[in-house]
Amino acid sequence: MAKERVVDVDLRWGDSDAFAHVNNVVFFRLLEEARARVIPTEGPGSTILSAGLVVAEQQLKYTAPLHYRPEPIQVGMRVDHIGGSSFRLACRVFDSTSGDVFAEGFVSLVAYDFGLGSPRKLSDDERSWLTA
Repeated sequence: MAKERVVDVDLRWGDSDAFAHVNNVVFFRLLEEARARVIPTEGPGSTILSAGLVVAEQQLKYTAPLHYRPEPIQVGMRVDHIGGSSFRLACRVFDSTSGDVFAEGFVSLVAYDFGLGSPRKLSDDERSWLTA
């Protein structure tokens, strides 16, 4: 569907665990940070966040250990499915210089009306942004 958008995300020293690699839980924070930068807060598609959005499912396959480093790591995301009220982002955590991929998977997100406490349909504007 859409082209991959890549975001640089800094690692923190505290992201490393007792085994000297970035803890598996931290990868979900990296995906969250990348989503916050990829989904617009103004203009076309911005209502995806402002009208409400929840994570429905996340899955990652860890393919190589990631060690702390001062240089940012890259997170790539692309829309690979759009439903009535949901969409899915294919994700990967990688090093653009070496080409190493540390994790890959997906996150499913649901447009959500917090006032009603239920999913809401994606608008035409949101769909347009998701397919761009």
